[in-house]
Amino acid sequence: MKIHSMTATFGKLEGQSLTLKPGLNRIHAPNEWGKSTWCAFLMAMLYGVDTRAKSTRGNLADKDHYAPWSGSPMSGRMELDWQGRNITIERSTRGRIPLGCFRAYETETGAEVPELTAENCGQMLLGVERSVFQRSGFIRLSDLP
Repeated sequence: MKIHSMTATFGKLEGQSLTLKPGLNRIHAPNEWGKSTWCAFLMAMLYGVDTRAKSTRGNLADKDHYAPWSGSPMSGRMELDWQGRNITIERSTRGRIPLGCFRAYETETGAEVPELTAENCGQMLLGVERSVFQRSGFIRLSDLP
């Protein structure tokens, strides 16, 4: 899988887009630019948002932490190459469920990609379940110490 671009209404990102180039992309930007938010957005687009997680006094659940600052519904779009096909993945809020509506389709034709669902998207695209991706391919700054 190769990600071409992402567009997000997620946390501080309000309809912002990030275009990636072939190869390794390094984002060098000042604090509070949104680098961690883009990472969390990528995880949410691939694996969804855990709507059962509850916020506590010391820890906000992702559904609360990344609720759009503007008050808009959480939504996003990813354009990618998967198995030689240009695919677009969209997630949007359904009622009170952030990113609860999922759609995957071929970018050029609009034809649905039935093998990708909200439940299996990350597993199908990356070949690993969420917990494995979090432990091995998605290392957060807080995990480094």
